Amino acid sequence: MVELEAWYEEDQDDAVIVRTPAELDAVLDAVAGRDGRVLVDLYVAENPGRANFNVGLHGQAGRGALYYAGGGQQWFSTETPGTDWGSAEPVLYYLMSSDTEYPADSEIPLDVVRRAAHEFMTTGGERPVAPAWRAAPDWW
Repeated sequence: MVELEAWYEEDQDDAVIVRTPAELDAVLDAVAGRDGRVLVDLYVAENPGRANFNVGLHGQAGRGALYYAGGGQQWFSTETPGTDWGSAEPVLYYLMSSDTEYPADSEIPLDVVRRAAHEFMTTGGERPVAPAWRAAPDWW
């Protein structure tokens, strides 16, 4: 298990350091309690360049979305494995009031999103095994 840096507040000057699963849950709960689709940006505290993990939470809908970048690759969660980035309108998540597009079918159940965030922490920044993932398009 590693410490994580969490970024999610518009006026944050420093990362919130997350040391325990309970602290991670507190961050996820706070963000899931907000209106709309909101992102938490997570990094391994001792090596922030190792991976970037965006955890999208849409608490009212019980859904969320994930983005992982590490090892020169980028991945989005997907509810329909094997599909490409479709022509359907993307969904927007917000990180510190900045919008970020996700594929239309990237939203997955919130409990899967939470488990993935915990797996990211326990594996030291590896891409979580669940959910299903889709590689980001070349133009991303």
